[in-house]
Amino acid sequence: MADRSEEIIVELTDIGVSEHDALVIADCIVTRKSCSWVNTDPVDDKLVQDINSLVKKNNYNISVKVDAVPTRSKFIWDVKVK
Repeated sequence: MADRSEEIIVELTDIGVSEHDALVIADCIVTRKSCSWVNTDPVDDKLVQDINSLVKKNNYNISVKVDAVPTRSKFIWDVKVK
């Protein structure tokens, strides 16, 4: 299972996801558990679209949503297992 996580992390970082966020998303995919977190790594709409395109292409059966908190320079990630 660790090899699968590493493969997913590489796919995500290749499209621009930070390593920390990629680790959490990969864990959600492999363990089939939803997760939410907050951090300051920049995220834009194109990155979220690219993540969801990758998710759909690979049938990962999760949804990824990121909300910006501009007044705090933070981003709230929400990964849900479908």
